Amino acid sequence: MAQDTKFAELAAKQRIWAIASVHGELDKLKALHGQLANHFLAGDALIYMGNVMGRGPNVGGCINEILNFRRLVILQDGAELDDVIFLRGCQEEMLYKLRHIPFAQEPQEVLEWMSNQGVESTLRAYGTSCQEGINAANEGMTALSHWMNTLKAEMHRIDGHEQYMDSLKRAAYTQDKRLLFVNANVVSDMPLDAQSDAFWWGTQEFRELDHPYGGFERTVRGYDHRQEGFHMAQHQLCIDGGCGFGGKLIGVCFDKTGALIERIEI
Repeated sequence: MAQDTKFAELAAKQRIWAIASVHGELDKLKALHGQLANHFLAGDALIYMGNVMGRGPNVGGCINEILNFRRLVILQDGAELDDVIFLRGCQEEMLYKLRHIPFAQEPQEVLEWMSNQGVESTLRAYGTSCQEGINAANEGMTALSHWMNTLKAEMHRIDGHEQYMDSLKRAAYTQDKRLLFVNANVVSDMPLDAQSDAFWWGTQEFRELDHPYGGFERTVRGYDHRQEGFHMAQHQLCIDGGCGFGGKLIGVCFDKTGALIERIEI
């Protein structure tokens, strides 16, 4: 697998598992992991498709759970350290952008918008809230910087959480270009390395992707902003079952030809 800072490349994998957006739903994640443990084989790859955090009631527990499951995977005979891949979802992207909130022109408006997008539960996992950030912003840059530094310190204090954020990839793909994995979207006429925010906030209708994007036979996404459910077509696949919105958490498995061979729903 390529050691790229933005993308993960999978080569010579017999099977690839992908887990849709979790959104802080720890019970569903544990239940899915329980089933996956009975199906996962040494040498399989596993991709978490982003939005492990946000919206749901136990963001911290979900991050701990995926880190623990990763340890179980890489301890198998024949496993490699990069057999488990974490994609950056829009929830992780918002937390990343918060690191620069003291320099935003209108930090109060940014925080209010993020709150409406579900970041509140993530902040509460680290002992703060959007309102505390807004209050700090109203006091000025010094107070806002202190609020941000306190948030960073809390992330640093919890084992693995800072490293999780640093390990996030923007997308993953198979070396043979059969499959491309993204969080939420791609813009069809834009190169992969130019997508940037389109991975999380792209406005193009994903279900209208009726041709191989960038030469990839099928593009798989783990989150649908419209919450329209699991959907598969020739060149695109959405595996979001609405976890965090009252729906199901879905995990799927692909064989080496890119065919969907297993589906777990919790």
